[in-house]
Amino acid sequence: MKTTEQKIIFTLRILISGLFLLSAIAKLYPTPMFGITKVFEQGQLIPMGFSESLAPYFSRFIIGAEIFLSITILFNNYLKRLIVPLSFVMVAIFSIHLSTQIFGDTENCGCFGDLIPMTPLEALIKNIITLVILAVIYKKSSDVTENFHKLIILFLLISTLMFSLIPISNQSKSLESTASNDEFLLYVENDEFSRGLGPKILCFFDAGCEHCQLAARSIDSLSELNESFPPIHIVFSDTEEGKIPEFFEVVGKEHPYQVMPFANYETDEVDSYMEITFPDYDNPVVILYDGNRQIKLYSGTSENEFSAEDLNRILYE
Repeated sequence: MKTTEQKIIFTLRILISGLFLLSAIAKLYPTPMFGITKVFEQGQLIPMGFSESLAPYFSRFIIGAEIFLSITILFNNYLKRLIVPLSFVMVAIFSIHLSTQIFGDTENCGCFGDLIPMTPLEALIKNIITLVILAVIYKKSSDVTENFHKLIILFLLISTLMFSLIPISNQSKSLESTASNDEFLLYVENDEFSRGLGPKILCFFDAGCEHCQLAARSIDSLSELNESFPPIHIVFSDTEEGKIPEFFEVVGKEHPYQVMPFANYETDEVDSYMEITFPDYDNPVVILYDGNRQIKLYSGTSENEFSAEDLNRILYE
């Protein structure tokens, strides 16, 4: 008959199991391609130092490992010798990364994808609590060391399913095959904008992206300062279509826009938001044109990030 202490420890194991499973599922929300690529890989793995070519492999490995740990932590097979230590190490590594982001960064860290947005500080607190619980489980649990081959089989099965059900997309449908400077304009549905002469600004934004909102608000503020400010057209992906009204509330007013599918790798054509922007460009993407000639392209939040001052200088100095 189980003692009260044993019941408490097993309850903690169920809690950690649910946490790992929720974390894995959340990284696939609202669609596997969006959750893994735009939120987990670009939001967490690439900032940790993983290259864009390696991140897709590691993201699927991590999600598979979370599912593996969520199952195995409920059983005694190598629990204390392997499963709990592996869980502790995984959480600790991501905690170290989160500790470098807690000051001044309030954007979603990607730990629970877009399902449960969390700031780096919130995620770090969650991880510290998780580490304490894992330490208690380790101290109070015993394990069986007779069926290691079952763990190997389970891990290989989960890994195989991860890479087969969520294949790493072939980026062969690339904009690089288009030599002209108007390559992005090919996907604009507004003919008056795409064929128009003179300066114009094309933007690729995620409606729920804080950096995109700030860039759009800066552009809107510049437009209020000069009557001759170029026309603006925004391309959104359909994954955050419901957040578009909120996006324009933050910006100040609504600008012409279109919505396109986030990903579509079933055709040979470049016909989705992700195929146009990823992996060469990261949100927010702001492109200044003079007719069909590209003058300046801003991308991401690092050295090539959008600068309202720089845009204003190019336009009016």
